[in-house]
Parts: sequence; C-alpha cells; structure tokens
Amino acid sequence: MRDRFSGSSEHNFDSIERSAVPTSRKSKHHQIVEKILREVGGLKGKRALRVPRGVLGDAKIEHIRAALSRASAKIEIELATSVDESYLYVWRQD
Repeated sequence: MRDRFSGSSEHNFDSIERSAVPTSRKSKHHQIVEKILREVGGLKGKRALRVPRGVLGDAKIEHIRAALSRASAKIEIELATSVDESYLYVWRQD
C-alpha cells in the first residue's frame, strides 16, 4: 500500500495490536499528585494541606494544579488550591 503522504510504500514505524496500547496516563507529576491526593483524602474537618513549593522540584505550579484537577476529577473529589511564594495549599470542597 502506498503512503498517501510521501508516496512511498515503505513503513517507518512498527505496528502493534491495539490491545497492547497503554490507555492510562502517568504524568511526570504522578508521584507528588498521588501523595497529595492521599493526604488530602485523610483530612478531617475544614483543614487544608500546606505543601512546601520546594518538594515540587522544578515543576511549574500551574502544571501541578492541572494534574491535581485531572486526577481529582477521575476519583470524583472536588479540590480547591491556592498558592503563595512558599506553599501550595490544597483542600477538599465539601
């Protein structure tokens, strides 16, 4: 079969069974997001986590917040976040 883009009949990529294609996504922020979700899930009352920005490494805070939003939506927990120059704050909205 001729490639409609290059006109070549050579294949440049391998093919695999679709069942072998990974369907889950583990971002580079997976470990910290998992830790935060675990800890925020155990909070009692009107408490918030205060996460030092230093433990986030060189990750941009907006990427961590977006990853938290995606992960919390998957497990149906509503989170809120706030930041200042030293900390990321995370709490459940319930």
